[in-house]
Amino acid sequence: MNSVELTPSFVLHSRPFKESSLILELYTLEYGRCNVLARGVRGNKKSQKRALLQPFQPLAISWVGRSDLKTLKQFEASSPSFSLVGIPSLSGLYMNELMMKLLIQWDPHPDIFEAYHHSLSRLSQKANPAVVLREFELSLMDELGYGIDWSHDIHGDSIEKELDYGFLPQQGFVLLAHAPKDSLKAQGKHIRAIGERDWQETGSLALARKVCRAVIDPLVGYKELNSRKLLQQTLAIL
Repeated sequence: MNSVELTPSFVLHSRPFKESSLILELYTLEYGRCNVLARGVRGNKKSQKRALLQPFQPLAISWVGRSDLKTLKQFEASSPSFSLVGIPSLSGLYMNELMMKLLIQWDPHPDIFEAYHHSLSRLSQKANPAVVLREFELSLMDELGYGIDWSHDIHGDSIEKELDYGFLPQQGFVLLAHAPKDSLKAQGKHIRAIGERDWQETGSLALARKVCRAVIDPLVGYKELNSRKLLQQTLAIL
């Protein structure tokens, strides 16, 4: 992979390198997460192209190089930037941070790329950020092999809407009578609603948030995510 031409990409994060360069953390459709060195882009503050190297801007990027750190060769906007301000912007940054924590380099997941792109579009269209984030987290968990069976308990029995359950991380749901006392409690109707992405069922969104936290927190080593902390301070959707 010495040379790549105009692969669909997003900048997840950037950091200064030496006096005039940036190291870009990218998520790409074809190659997954990767780092690219953008030489000299900080030296020209008036450059319109430099302004493209920001989060939420769909890009087509070319690079060269033999090492894991590639060198940026060419980049261009593939479509207009998603305009995110306030809570939608923090929500987008949370998705970025989550992907940086959970995805390994050079491991492509086209479905995650599409889910991310779709989530940014929904946020820019003023969709409920809590719903967008829950559905993105659920898609991410499914794709990475941590998906949850919302229709059956750990014994294979159907989840009954009128019954109560406990959630066992990395396993699934079990009847509350058989669950540890400190387990996350859930009503069957809320479990089934999440499986159907029915957020009109009062309580389903709150349960989805708790379950996603229970699954994701161990995967990130129980480390505080900066974007999550900002969102919690602003609006309790995480």
